Amino acid sequence: MRLISNFRIVFFLFFLCSSAVVQAQKDEKNVDYLVLMNADTLYGKISSVKDRKLKFENLQKEKLTFTPDQVFRAYWQSKKKVYAPSYVENGLDPVPGTSPQIYQVRKAQDLEPTFAEVLVDGEIMAYYVSELHFGGSGGMMIGSGGAAPMIGVGFTKSKYAYALKKATGEVIEINSNSSGLFSGNKKKRTLTLGRLINDEPELFAEFEKEQKYNYDVFIRYIMRYNELQRAKESPLDSSRLFIY
Repeated sequence: MRLISNFRIVFFLFFLCSSAVVQAQKDEKNVDYLVLMNADTLYGKISSVKDRKLKFENLQKEKLTFTPDQVFRAYWQSKKKVYAPSYVENGLDPVPGTSPQIYQVRKAQDLEPTFAEVLVDGEIMAYYVSELHFGGSGGMMIGSGGAAPMIGVGFTKSKYAYALKKATGEVIEINSNSSGLFSGNKKKRTLTLGRLINDEPELFAEFEKEQKYNYDVFIRYIMRYNELQRAKESPLDSSRLFIY
């Protein structure tokens, strides 16, 4: 009887420990965290991310605010999103004579980075950035006092996706039909992507043989290119924290 009793106690303790481990794993997956530019990591909860401000509450319940130049990566686990500081929203200069259009990142002293949503992380970064478009409309408002002019001001928010190659600073737009990437002209789309991945000839040759092309295919080739670059990195390379 004592043996059975001891067995029950051991089983109960094992069950508690297992439950605690499972719960800890679940909690870890739901905890947001920031990697700062000094390589420190903070755990807690992200409440909002805007172009120039990130609000965060750490595990000690302290409410903190960060600017893009302070954060290397922000991992918003519950929303399955990653943010990084970037110059792509405000610092793109068109490269003359390129078609489809290629951009170069401009890092002027007065230019500040903004937070951009990261689609793919690595040697080639793929970002989402948002832009506000303001517009107005006019009309006449009629009331007891007669007619009066009425002006309405509104805005729309658009998202653009860009791919940036760190080694060259070149940027291409990846979600616009006018860029050629999703057009029916295969020569244009291979030319555009080739600017970013042609230093991996075998991968680029495989891409040239693609019969169909869409956004998912494009992202897949960027991810495969990044995997090839990671295999060549040294620990020193991966520890350098820069804003692109």
